[in-house]
Amino acid sequence: MKRYYMWMLLLAIVVLGSNEAVAQQPEVKPTAPIPLEVFLGGEGFTSQLVLDRKFGPDSKLGFFGLTYINANYENDGEFQESVNLSMLKYDVLKGVSVLAGSMYNSHWGFRPFAGAQYAYHTRTFMGMLTSGFHLTATKNFETIAMLEYRPVIKGDWSLYSRVQGMYSHITTTSSNHHDRSHVYGRLGVSFKNYSFGAAYNYDCYSPMKITNNEFGIFIGVLM
Repeated sequence: MKRYYMWMLLLAIVVLGSNEAVAQQPEVKPTAPIPLEVFLGGEGFTSQLVLDRKFGPDSKLGFFGLTYINANYENDGEFQESVNLSMLKYDVLKGVSVLAGSMYNSHWGFRPFAGAQYAYHTRTFMGMLTSGFHLTATKNFETIAMLEYRPVIKGDWSLYSRVQGMYSHITTTSSNHHDRSHVYGRLGVSFKNYSFGAAYNYDCYSPMKITNNEFGIFIGVLM
């Protein structure tokens, strides 16, 4: 009988201790969602994925990545493009970070990059501005900006609107001209993590400023 009471006491200690340990576990902060979008136009499609993550809940060090693909249905080489950004970022002030990493473009290849980023987020609004230099002989100065507004309509439904722009300029003493730019517009609705609606893409390439204008639809998801 004494052995039975000893086992019961030991079991009670283990159960109470495990409950206390669970209660004392720190709350896990939700990670930022990963936006993925596909644009379907009359002449081609684009896809874009953005990754912005901290290495820990309270870490100032994180990773910023962007993957972009532009494909033409007719396989026109001028408008076929793949872009990948991989950056380490370090927070220096609230919303302000310094960046360093690499960029790859299917037209000109690999380039190191260094710059800074400002980001602002609320429940209905997101703004981001990233500027810096390609650390190569061309010394491109490049800026990427995004503005997104998602006011609630009713329940899980909300309006979705976004403007995104990019401008890259060659800044060497022997050559000072436009390299690559784009402006994208989105207007539609969101239901929970999904968005869809009308879209417009404007792309401009090379010093000759070869342009491509395209209307279509977009489908996006926050993963």
